[in-house]
Amino acid sequence: MKRRDFLKTTTAVSAAYVIGFYIPTKSRASETKKDEKALEPNAFVEITPDNNINFIVGQVEMGQGTYTTLAMCIAEELNVDWKDINIVPAKIAPVYNSIFGPLMITGGSSSVYSKQLEMRKIGAAVNEMIIKAAAKKWKVRAYDVYTKDSKVFNKKTKESFKFGDLVSDLSSMKVPTNPKIKELKDCKFVGKPHSRHPKEMWAKVTGKAEFGIDVRVPNMKYAAVYHPTIFGAKVKSYDASKALKKDGVIKVKQIPSGIAVIAEHWWIAKEALLDIDVVWDKDEFKNTSEKQLNDQYSKAMEKDGASMRKDGDSKKAFASADKTIEAEYNFPFLAHAPMEPLGIVVHHEKDKATVWSSSQSQTMALGAITNVLGVKGENVTYHTPYLGGGFGRRGAINGDFVLDGAFVSKDEKFPVMTLWTREDDIKMGNYRPKYKNKVKVALDKHGDITAFDAKVASQSIFKGSLFEAFGFKNGVDGAQKEGLANHPYDINSNDMQAFTMDSPIPVLWWRSVGHTQSSPTVEGIVDEAAFAAGVDPIEYRINMLKDHRFITILKDVAKKANWENRKKEKNVGYGVAIHESFGTICAQIAKVRVTKNDFKVEKVWATVDCGFAFNPQNVENQITGAINFGIAALKYSEITINNGEALQNNFYDYTVSRISDAPEIEVNIINSGEKIGGIGEPGVPPILAAVPNALFDATGKRYHSMPIKIG
Repeated sequence: MKRRDFLKTTTAVSAAYVIGFYIPTKSRASETKKDEKALEPNAFVEITPDNNINFIVGQVEMGQGTYTTLAMCIAEELNVDWKDINIVPAKIAPVYNSIFGPLMITGGSSSVYSKQLEMRKIGAAVNEMIIKAAAKKWKVRAYDVYTKDSKVFNKKTKESFKFGDLVSDLSSMKVPTNPKIKELKDCKFVGKPHSRHPKEMWAKVTGKAEFGIDVRVPNMKYAAVYHPTIFGAKVKSYDASKALKKDGVIKVKQIPSGIAVIAEHWWIAKEALLDIDVVWDKDEFKNTSEKQLNDQYSKAMEKDGASMRKDGDSKKAFASADKTIEAEYNFPFLAHAPMEPLGIVVHHEKDKATVWSSSQSQTMALGAITNVLGVKGENVTYHTPYLGGGFGRRGAINGDFVLDGAFVSKDEKFPVMTLWTREDDIKMGNYRPKYKNKVKVALDKHGDITAFDAKVASQSIFKGSLFEAFGFKNGVDGAQKEGLANHPYDINSNDMQAFTMDSPIPVLWWRSVGHTQSSPTVEGIVDEAAFAAGVDPIEYRINMLKDHRFITILKDVAKKANWENRKKEKNVGYGVAIHESFGTICAQIAKVRVTKNDFKVEKVWATVDCGFAFNPQNVENQITGAINFGIAALKYSEITINNGEALQNNFYDYTVSRISDAPEIEVNIINSGEKIGGIGEPGVPPILAAVPNALFDATGKRYHSMPIKIG
């Protein structure tokens, strides 16, 4: 291995070395050759003379448990005391780029499955080096040395060194290029349930953890922004004379998205917005409404769309069908509504800047900031605090709240925290797209599905963005087809088309992205087919499946829920759904109880196969959280557009799940040994289908639109 791949930095820590380790993966080989300089100061593991083990992570932590699970991978192979690890957010550098291309971004449930092998190899490599260094000091064979709890031991003499004692010895050694790692089945730490890393847990319990909203730096000021309520509106003119007279108001400035007030305190800035008179140019999109959008979608679907999938002979199958089932599914715009408001701190100092950003993509945020401030990326010091929820919102392609912060802070002599209100977030867009799905299936005389036709109309998330080449191809958005065009059922004929709609409303990925529309569509129409065929819904699915993983998971969840012996009660129903997303398969059975004008999800059984659960407790946490996240979309959440603006404002009218909505949940994990999948999102899609199917079982009525209205 070349010297540049062994990343060493010298510091004044005890007049010795801080040593860092990095092993390039195949996917980064060309990247490291092109930009050697970018790798020099960066590493994944640092060991200090005082025996601190720093694990440097490129992903952000927003509640999904990435810090803990990846640290477990390091700890397993390095044989360190779990409590000795310090988790440190990485600076921006190509070595930390994601699987999605040359950028640091956390999303797509990708963190663990894309990084676990690399982290395990790094831990194993450092462990090998420590053993060799200690063996050399003791003049024994490496066989006579072992590591445990951040120490290295001599089997013969029982002597020991702390890892930090060997830092100077390690600095002259080559990093192994092919370290031996443990088989997952042999791991003692990985694969066992663990709560959050103790230092992360302690910081959050005591209130010491720094989230974006908690950032405080000397001489910092605060900004609030007066945004238009109508999408696409621009400032024509404004009068801020009253606002400027308020105590504590420092400045009022126009930025591309609206009018910003900078003040000594955020509440002063927010209140000052009320004293600004703004005239908006809002004519272009003022007529955008739900009715207009629905009509637009329906009219477009009268014609043929872009092909997502076409195989077999669908027309022939429908012509000879014994029965045809048709349904139209409607899914609204959805806001993400993370608990922590969106915000950023930027300090612009001529040709440099310092940033504290709670963005899901450090690289995208950096690009927005450098473009606005006119500074070079290498002159930006970027800090990543904890994120109070994300669900995709903090990775906005259009960079909205980040751009606001950059424009507000540009050329100011002090750092500024630009903080959005909840209303800013909920009314400003970047929603899960609105979908209208029309599907029909053909059944033969045995009740088997012989053809599946589908039309999906929605805005594109990816078209026109920097991700277009990745997510929009041949007129089809990736979120329109995922989970639908590649459904798991053995159906001979499929004809599926996409329709890309235009509107001024910004759209974005939302927890589990397109799977939020494909799962209730596929699993809904399959459930209707099972009922029409007079076959048990689980048996019907199994008969159409070829993939043994799906069959195993369905059988397992049926067993856990005692499906065959479920009791029939008045106003109580059971529904099942299974869906694959992000490489993980999850099946769920929901039990619901219906009242006159409402319903309650009483219990959910979930079986999940993500290949291998590195941290079973976190897998359970994520599935549980995803189910409750999905229940909000089923019962309450929707953004409705009228006269060009979103009617919802805050949690009082954009409702999320409350404690009273939370069902009892049982999660069972299957470690199949298949390819590792993600876990942050796969629990959402099946609940969006299992509950409507359960409601049919309870009421005899099919619900094709969300949120579901009973009565």
